[in-house]
Amino acid sequence: MTSYFADLSSIIEYRVRIEFTPPMDPLILAEGVPFVSLLTEIEANTLTATAKELRRLYNRIPYSSPLYWWETQSKNDGSAACVYIGQTVHLRVQKRFESHAVVMRLLARYVNSSDITVMFRLCSRLDVIYENCHHGIEHLPPDQAARVVTDVEAYLIYVNQPPLNIQRKHHPKKPWKPFVVEEMRFR
Repeated sequence: MTSYFADLSSIIEYRVRIEFTPPMDPLILAEGVPFVSLLTEIEANTLTATAKELRRLYNRIPYSSPLYWWETQSKNDGSAACVYIGQTVHLRVQKRFESHAVVMRLLARYVNSSDITVMFRLCSRLDVIYENCHHGIEHLPPDQAARVVTDVEAYLIYVNQPPLNIQRKHHPKKPWKPFVVEEMRFR
């Protein structure tokens, strides 16, 4: 049996701290984003033979980005608007973007726009806080991490109302366990 650094099974509620990268140009996707899926990162944090091979392959524990945020930025006044929020629990960020019709429609809509730029942000930190301890999402068992990411994504969609998200906009999702977003930071 694999043991994990954190476990929410006996916790009634928790808090989260979320941090996103600075806005990035979608052209970086053509160069390849080196992130793995969240589930692969969790596996790499264990003591299994597969984890050892992943650490050898990447020369470290590879990093995932469990959430991503697409926004448009006005070239005139610099204002930004969130247009889509998604998650990457099972797929690498690049694979998720490549197969995502909503993102492709977003990019196509503004490709020739002289006043709007499309950018994306990656979740660079997602901490789960309980019993006065901070734990990275990658230290939870895979099923718990997936539930936390799904609940946080649903919360962010409900609060921000991005126009290209369809689900979770009209009513809040009942979370797996109650949580509070303690801090959300954009760099």
